Amino acid sequence: MLSLTLLLELSTAPAFAMTEQQSLVDDVWREVTKQYVDKTYNGMGEDGWRNQRLKAFQQVTKVGPNGYVETEVVYGVIRSMLSTLGDPYTRFLTPDQYESLTAYAKGTAVSKGGIGVQLMGDPATGKIVVLNVIPEGPAANEGMLPGDIIVSVNDEDIDGATADVVAAKCRGDMGSTVTLAIQHGGDGKPSGKIERVSLTRSKIVTKSVETSMFTTTDTNKKVGLIKVASFNQETEQLVMDALKELKKPYSAVVLDLRGNPGGYMPAGVDVAKLFLPPQARVISEVDKSGRAKVYVNDGVGSDTTMPLYLLVDQRTASASEILAAALQDNHRATVVGGARTFGKGRIQNIQGPLIDGSGIAVTKAKYMTPDGRDINGVGIIPDVKSCGSNDLPATCLKGLL
Repeated sequence: MLSLTLLLELSTAPAFAMTEQQSLVDDVWREVTKQYVDKTYNGMGEDGWRNQRLKAFQQVTKVGPNGYVETEVVYGVIRSMLSTLGDPYTRFLTPDQYESLTAYAKGTAVSKGGIGVQLMGDPATGKIVVLNVIPEGPAANEGMLPGDIIVSVNDEDIDGATADVVAAKCRGDMGSTVTLAIQHGGDGKPSGKIERVSLTRSKIVTKSVETSMFTTTDTNKKVGLIKVASFNQETEQLVMDALKELKKPYSAVVLDLRGNPGGYMPAGVDVAKLFLPPQARVISEVDKSGRAKVYVNDGVGSDTTMPLYLLVDQRTASASEILAAALQDNHRATVVGGARTFGKGRIQNIQGPLIDGSGIAVTKAKYMTPDGRDINGVGIIPDVKSCGSNDLPATCLKGLL
C-alpha cells in the first residue's frame, strides 16, 4: 500500500519537486492518458490507471543512501505499468530503441551496426519472430530464415521482451559480435532444436522498394513487380518512381507485400491513394472518444486502371494491411495469398524524445477499412488463396491473367 506521505506529496504537485526518474514515469503516464484508444484502460477505469502511476512513483522514489535508482530499474517499472493495459503495441522505448524506430520511419540509417533482420512479436505466443532477413546481411550469411524464433541474445533469455527490446540488443558497435540462440521451423513454428549463431554486426542498408519485370508462366504476359519491404516517409515517392520505371507494355502490376511488417502508417495510406480514384475512402481512424477521422483520396491516383494484384502472407501487417484492405474494399486490386494477414488494426503514435532521450509508442486509435471492418486479430482474407510466402510471383499469378 502507498504511504500516506507519498500520496500527500503527489496530491500537492506544485510543492513537490519530482526526481528525474519520477518525471520520466509521469511523462509516460500522461502521454498514455491523453492518447490511449481504450478509455477503460483495460477495464481498470481512470482510478485504476491513476493507481498504476502512484505505484510506479513509489517504486522509483529515493532508495538507499544516495537516493539513486538504476536506469534499468526505472525502465522496468515503466514497462510493468504499461503491461497492465494488456496491449503489446503500447510500449516504452529506450533511447537506442527510440533512435532506431524514428530513423526507420524517416528512412535514415541508425548509428549502430545491425545483423540484418526485421523482428515482430507474436501476440499469440509472446515469441519474437524473424519477419525478414536482408540478403547478404550477417543473419542471412549465417543461415537465419523468416519464421525463425529468437530464444536468447548473448545468453540472456528474452522471454517476455518486446521486438524493440530484442532489436536493440542485436544492435551494437560496428564489427562487434552478438550471439543468438534461435529455433528454425518457419512461420513462427519452432522445430524444437535450438541453434547458436554468432554474428558480426555491420552497416545495414535496406531497400524498402524494389522494381522488376517478370513473365507469367502460363500466358507469357509481361507483369510489372513492385516489392515493398516496409513503409517509411520515402515509400510513396519510391512507389511513384517504380511505376514510372516499369517498361511498357505490360499487362498488370503486382505489389508484393509478403513479409512486410508495416512501419510508417501514413505511407500505407498514401500508397493506397496512388491506385484509387478521387474521393475513394482509404481508412477510418477511430480514437478513444469514438470520433472517426476518414482518410480519402484527395487527388488523382497515378494508376487507377491497370489490373492490380497484391501478394500477402501471414507476416503482412500494419501499414501494409491498411494498403491491402483499402484496395480490396474498393475493388481496385485482387489480393492473393496462402493465409490471412497478420491482423494488426491498431495505430501507434511515437512520442519523444522524453527527458533522457527515450520515447513511448502509444496505441492512439483503431482503424476501420472502407467497408467498416476491424481486422485487428483477424487479418485480411485473400481473394485468391494460391500463393505461399516463398513462391515466385509468376507462380502466384498462374491462372489469373
